[in-house]
Amino acid sequence: MPRGRLRTCAGVLAVVVAVTTPVLVAGGPPSPGPVTVGAAAEAPRVAGPVAPAGLAGALSGVEAVDVVTRPPGSVAVSRADEDGLALSWALLDTATGEWTGSADAAERRTEAESTIKAWLAADTLRAAAEAGRPVTAAERADITAAVRASDDDAAERLYRRLGRDASTARLDGECGVEVSTSRRGWWSFTQLTAVDAARILACVRDRAPEWPGGGELLADLASITPDGGSGIGATLPGPVAEKNGWTLHGAGTWNVNCVLAWEDRALPVLLSYPADRGVEHGWAACRDVADDVLAVAAG
Repeated sequence: MPRGRLRTCAGVLAVVVAVTTPVLVAGGPPSPGPVTVGAAAEAPRVAGPVAPAGLAGALSGVEAVDVVTRPPGSVAVSRADEDGLALSWALLDTATGEWTGSADAAERRTEAESTIKAWLAADTLRAAAEAGRPVTAAERADITAAVRASDDDAAERLYRRLGRDASTARLDGECGVEVSTSRRGWWSFTQLTAVDAARILACVRDRAPEWPGGGELLADLASITPDGGSGIGATLPGPVAEKNGWTLHGAGTWNVNCVLAWEDRALPVLLSYPADRGVEHGWAACRDVADDVLAVAAG
């Protein structure tokens, strides 16, 4: 997809960061006022879930074309009314910039969690290109670990090399997504809407080939470990870029974010729900939402 089309169509969304003070397990849910952003540790992962058969059937032989022109809130998903589940999603046409989604897809903000690692990896490639040098072996190793295995330490090293919050600030100029943080030095609490998440991953796929090591990054995004996958990607037309995030926050809330991009589509599903339901509840909800949305897209 040409860079010009994506960046021309992508609007600039101002994201106001609002999170609680991080705790040892992770930070709590967003607070009304500005606070700082931090790299929360991910909880131990479980085996990757299996994608629903219905999703593959919904896509079989049919190209999603018209659903992105529907108004936000007009596509029903079965999990929308689940008690205790905060859910937002968006389906973006990365060629035209049109999107549909939940009614709050451009308004509800939640922590980016590990989904932001895709951008930290891409920004590392950008920095190498601007310096006129190849990606170093250390950078390449950290990109692979951060993207494929969602390694927090590797992501932190990338973040620090890039100037910490200076990296997320560059999302504005490179991807048309304006991000602000009020507590310096924490990457995973960057606040995103579903539309932001779609545009960021689509931008990474679009821009990466321009920079040294771009092909390797796209391969990393297509090869995340099974325990970090939602199970959706295996049923989509490939290649599929996927970067998810999941954190158990100290206030008793799971955040599970599933973000995928393929062909000329990007689909994030951003979830928060009570901790006692476990991480698998989030993976299953992501699959259910994707199944519903893409069934409508398939007509």
